[in-house]
Amino acid sequence: MKPMSFASILAQAEYDGVAVSWRAGAVLTRRDLLADTAAMAAAVVAAGCRRGAVVSSDSYLFLVAVLGLTSAGATAVVPPNVQPGTLAGLAGAFDHLVSDQSDLPGPRIALRHGAGGGKPIPCRPEAGLIEFFTSGSTGAPKHIEKSLLHLEREAAALDTQWPDLPPDATAVATVPHQHIYGLAFKVVWPLLTGRPFAPHMEDYWESLIDGLSPGAVVVSSPAHLTRLGGLPPVPPDRRPRMVLSAGAPLPQWAADDATRIFGIPIDEIYGSTETGAVATRRRDCGNGCWRPLPGVATARGDDGRLRLRARHVDETSWVATDDRVEVSSEGFTLLGRTDRVVKIEGKRVALAEVEQALTASPLVAGAAAIALPGERAILAAVVIPSQAGQAKLAEIGPFRLGRLLRRELAFRLEAAGLPRRWRFTPALPIGPMGKTHTADLVALFEERKHG
Repeated sequence: MKPMSFASILAQAEYDGVAVSWRAGAVLTRRDLLADTAAMAAAVVAAGCRRGAVVSSDSYLFLVAVLGLTSAGATAVVPPNVQPGTLAGLAGAFDHLVSDQSDLPGPRIALRHGAGGGKPIPCRPEAGLIEFFTSGSTGAPKHIEKSLLHLEREAAALDTQWPDLPPDATAVATVPHQHIYGLAFKVVWPLLTGRPFAPHMEDYWESLIDGLSPGAVVVSSPAHLTRLGGLPPVPPDRRPRMVLSAGAPLPQWAADDATRIFGIPIDEIYGSTETGAVATRRRDCGNGCWRPLPGVATARGDDGRLRLRARHVDETSWVATDDRVEVSSEGFTLLGRTDRVVKIEGKRVALAEVEQALTASPLVAGAAAIALPGERAILAAVVIPSQAGQAKLAEIGPFRLGRLLRRELAFRLEAAGLPRRWRFTPALPIGPMGKTHTADLVALFEERKHG
């Protein structure tokens, strides 16, 4: 069915029998969502809340809080996580916490199902504002503002891209709804197209697969798809309809492993908190080309950066990203980020080029290059050894393996692009969306002063 709007769902009681989610085995329908949203909106008005920070691990209650706040004319503030330190750091960004947790400090509006006592308030998607705080690659909080209308338009683009999902294709996720990707794909898109979503994020693949309904949509990331751990293939009669990945490029070996287990190719999503989803690629194709979603126009700027235009990004203007690209009739290919070029010994070094050269070695399964801060920037590399690399590491040790990799790189890179410090690790430090942050990589070298 064509995606509905938030306003239509909140205004039309005749859709009360459509399942939204569930709680303790009981189905929660649009009738429940109407009642709970109305009660939340009334509580927001009574509290005089203008900016409410939503804190809940329950996706249904999270949705109730967002719709209740925005329907009441307040802004829904979405912290990147619910850790006490994060909330303390954002204390000036909200006046109330909206949460189902009773042990949080400060003014709180209780978030629960079945509260009752409210009348539906008209929803205006263009005025319903949601604020996200994303850490970005450096760890510094970044403020991003979205409207409900942006989310509606993104859901419409997704449904045009994948129009044949059945109405019972339940959305399940290993990623949190605090991130725009999890919210858009696991909660908003299913809601507006009449499909149910699981109330909680799955932490373990075993529990997700055990409860997997046939034809489900699995919303995941490289942080999880690289940790399938040799699970047996899902039986054909219980295979999901789609497995999605976003947040960072999925290594080919992980894409192959996931395809073997789930029985279907992985669909990767390209986008950001600022833009939402803008392109996709299926990992059964060899060229790695990203294809824009319906309604998304792409171009390469004079500076080599990808430029986008779409109704769910910015209706009137082109938006420049920090990704360098090559654009073709089929889509675009990523060449690395413009903010990942550093000066080493007075010469410009593209960190992505160093990483590509490293992963071309049969001894390397994955790598991240960074410039260590100091009086003089020092190029360093964190390397995940391949099976052959692990054997070589055990044979000659980390110092000599680093020297060996430097000699290999010297055939492709100038001297400034050869790492001087090395760390060998089973996996890169990654956050819940599969992104590796510079601060976490630097910390690996601070643990030991000699490498």
